[in-house]
Amino acid sequence: SSGINAEYGGKKPPKPQPSHQECLLVGTVNAEQSRQLHARLEGLSDRPPEHDECFKTFYTMKTANNTVKLSLVRKERMGEGAKPRVELLFIEYLGTIDTQVHEKLAVRTVVRSYVNANTNPQKFLTDLGFKHDYEGVVRGKRYRHKKIDISIRKIYKVPKQGEIKSAVDILSSQSLVEMTMPVTSVADPSIGEMLSLADSLRSIVRLEKYDVTRMKDK
Repeated sequence: SSGINAEYGGKKPPKPQPSHQECLLVGTVNAEQSRQLHARLEGLSDRPPEHDECFKTFYTMKTANNTVKLSLVRKERMGEGAKPRVELLFIEYLGTIDTQVHEKLAVRTVVRSYVNANTNPQKFLTDLGFKHDYEGVVRGKRYRHKKIDISIRKIYKVPKQGEIKSAVDILSSQSLVEMTMPVTSVADPSIGEMLSLADSLRSIVRLEKYDVTRMKDK
């Protein structure tokens, strides 16, 4: 729409990513390990890191068989040069993490749909039957090596709706590290390259298959 295009200086906004599967490895680092990891990834990355800062509102909808969870994400990015921040708004669905399909990593389905900033996506979601659950803030950097994304982020939970300043760091002194890569199947040969990259970073961070018991409250 012309409203969204205006936010991008007359250019078309980025196209929504289609539904896809991605491989996932996770880990945590303390402050010193985080500094070391940033330095290592700056040397490995194919392009400058993306500042990853967003505000997420989580919604849930209970069905007869399960509970559907998704989030409304408001993300800010710096424009080119001295241009002001650009705001992206999208609905994000992260499917159930499957730890059974591959021995060394997890797989999940990801769906993102960009939203016109002039609309009311909150009402749209509540009309569908979703209920507001909680809010959170994510801050960090995302690096890209070939098809592989590595993010280092601090995650905060907002205890009272709308009061971002009261956000609480749910990982305390640690940062969450995620390594992801889109795949068409677990037979994708590039998975080996992802595992090799994770192994090369092992002296700084142990990136492992998603552990439901350890991460369920994150």
